[in-house]
Amino acid sequence: MGTFNSRYVAIKKESAYGTPTGSYKFGEVDDESIKHQYDLLTRDDMSRYGAAKSVTGKEYSAGDINMAMLNDDFTAHLINGIMGTDSVGGISGGLYPHTFAESGALDSYTLLVSREDKEHLYKGMVVGSMSVSATLNEYATVGFSLMGKSEDIGSLAAVGTTSAVFPDALPALYFANAKVFFNGDSTASDMVKSISFDINLNRDDENACALGSTTYTIAPPAQRREISGTIEFNIVPHAAVESEPTYTQLVTADGLEFAGSGVELQVNFGDDTTADLLQFKFYKIRFEAPDANVSGRDTNTMSVGFVALYSPDDSKMMDIVMRSSTSGAF
Repeated sequence: MGTFNSRYVAIKKESAYGTPTGSYKFGEVDDESIKHQYDLLTRDDMSRYGAAKSVTGKEYSAGDINMAMLNDDFTAHLINGIMGTDSVGGISGGLYPHTFAESGALDSYTLLVSREDKEHLYKGMVVGSMSVSATLNEYATVGFSLMGKSEDIGSLAAVGTTSAVFPDALPALYFANAKVFFNGDSTASDMVKSISFDINLNRDDENACALGSTTYTIAPPAQRREISGTIEFNIVPHAAVESEPTYTQLVTADGLEFAGSGVELQVNFGDDTTADLLQFKFYKIRFEAPDANVSGRDTNTMSVGFVALYSPDDSKMMDIVMRSSTSGAF
């Protein structure tokens, strides 16, 4: 009989595409949907009333990992997989600041997924997108979509072959200990009710294949980076208190853009007593039209979508800062 003790997801960085190295890092994952997939090629010919022949086309693995936000090694590896470079600063309060920037080569990983009876091995997995969602007084959640080589079925092992070690001492981050800063303001807004955003690399899996192999031979190349999200306010901001976008600014003829040198939107998760443990910094923000409709006697609130753009003044779109007890780069 299966037990919850034999369900886990672990990640290991690869030294070359499809070649794992080092030790596994285990995550406190809520759910996963990684699975082996293939394209079924069915041939229709004019001589029969139904298809008579079928073969397997491209084989690959893909799926999502969802969990509460943690500043652990597992999450750090996945963040670095969508950013590219991790620069580590000096220790402060027993923690090291890791700054993940949009530069350098994107890592690939080997995933080990235990499903009660067997451990499933997926090599050459790369991060395609990252989703963050936070609502007032709820756990902040993060999700990653991954894709890679077909499942290494020859490595299917009995559960328990790998010793699982989880980051039990680390608390999950939640929105009561979160702050949102607008337009370079040093004081956080107290109007934000929820925020969510997606970072998407639009990976090209078709050009990861080559003749002579049924699966990927190189990491699916990253294409245009896209960042979009939504912010919900607990009132309709008609007057900015901490540089929030106001309704009037959002509906003007040219709309509203926060641009220039420096951070234009910053989302911090963590406890101020140990400094903000996880920060998302965006350097150019373009807002969409607001939604401030009313219904019955419900409170009048406002939601607005946004996109993060490349900032020529800062030479980047965003970066992510995590405080961790790990001293080396991920």
